[in-house]
Amino acid sequence: MFEFEKMCRDYETLTYDERRSVLEEFAAVILPAITDVTGGTESFRVLALASCAADGKLNEAEYALFKDVTGLDLSYDVLESDVLDAKDQDLLDAADEVVDGFADLDVDICDAMIGFCLCLCSADGRLSLKERSFIKKLMK
Repeated sequence: MFEFEKMCRDYETLTYDERRSVLEEFAAVILPAITDVTGGTESFRVLALASCAADGKLNEAEYALFKDVTGLDLSYDVLESDVLDAKDQDLLDAADEVVDGFADLDVDICDAMIGFCLCLCSADGRLSLKERSFIKKLMK
């Protein structure tokens, strides 16, 4: 458990630019794999959206990173609405299924997905209990 806590602290202390760089590195691993397996990028959108929704609310830092890294042109209001709609756990469960599905194919891609979610969850410089629980669920 100590390693998980240390990893969380490391992500919480990243600057915006460092976090964006890490997210772009993970996305460069994740997107080609998702595209090859599924023929689209919906699973990537699920991971990104679930990371923003893990604590049930969207903040400005998450929104900025979401837009910068995914390239999706959604307004804050639309993304916030999607996050609020995700409170019923369906989106978080879908993200867990994406990670689990890729864990069987390639553990490095699975690790990149978990790191991506952890990094995006920590956008506000803090990982809440709900966000930590979401990441732990992805790791199982």
